[in-house]
Amino acid sequence: MRYLIVFLIVILPFTALAQELKSKDDVRTFSESIMGKVARGEIIEGLQLLKTHFPIPSSEFEVMVEKFRLQAPAIKQRFGDTVGVELIRERELGQSLMMIHYVQKFEKTVMNWRFYFYRPKTTWIVSTFFTDDQLQDTFK
Repeated sequence: MRYLIVFLIVILPFTALAQELKSKDDVRTFSESIMGKVARGEIIEGLQLLKTHFPIPSSEFEVMVEKFRLQAPAIKQRFGDTVGVELIRERELGQSLMMIHYVQKFEKTVMNWRFYFYRPKTTWIVSTFFTDDQLQDTFK
């Protein structure tokens, strides 16, 4: 057991470094992995991926995830099953800001997923993200 603890203490910092979002390609891959889970109907699991790069307190993050969990049955009833996701737009502003916009496609409508990334120094973080069903905003 002691060796396992030592191993984890040694390996975890390297694991965290491997997961850093160093480039715009890393950001794209990261958002694709989240939306891959969303496409399979694994929204909560997709949101959990955000946790490592979303600098909010863990308690706030868990409240947010719980709200999604509570809304899921109503969304399914109103929108139907998820039938896929689609990349709508990617936008960069300068060297420090990036937005990636997807839609989650349902049987009856779509839901926007917008991820906003910020690079304060050398790595990217999730500054914020939004989901909504305001289709008219998709065309702005």
